[in-house]
Amino acid sequence: MDRVYKKNKKTTVQLTSLLDLLFVMIFVSLIQQKEVSPVKVEVETPKKVVAQKPVPVKPEQKVFTINATFNFYGTNSNPNLPSGKYLMQGRYEKESGKLQLGGVAWLERPTNYDMVPLSGSLNRTEDTFLGRIEAVGCKKFTLSRKVKASGSPIAGEWVGTYDCAQGETGLTLSIK
Repeated sequence: MDRVYKKNKKTTVQLTSLLDLLFVMIFVSLIQQKEVSPVKVEVETPKKVVAQKPVPVKPEQKVFTINATFNFYGTNSNPNLPSGKYLMQGRYEKESGKLQLGGVAWLERPTNYDMVPLSGSLNRTEDTFLGRIEAVGCKKFTLSRKVKASGSPIAGEWVGTYDCAQGETGLTLSIK
């Protein structure tokens, strides 16, 4: 017996009902979706970048032009000396501590007195100035800073003595 099996064709009605069912399911699914509230996204505004110029480092000054007033007078050991005063100008080298000053102009000149140049060095703390007076008949001088002032690193009142042909003489050097 030979039996031949026939394949059944699906009816059009069955396909349409399946499609209808599929559409209903999609529709229900869409209805059931929750409403999502919009998320507020904060976008950070990029900050303006301002290029900064490098700050130049000013090199430390090593040589200073110095203006001073040289005021001389009698001491306890030599009270009969006249007093006098003149302006000086020179230079100070900070690294070596060397200071050189020369007379520029008289403010008060006693008879038979001349300006004398000072040449010496300061100690590291810049409070003692020792050296020689570079003139005939003169020797050494010693000064200590009594008052500091603004201006150069050695500005202030320097007090001490120097020794020349007239003997020990008092000295106040006002450095600006």
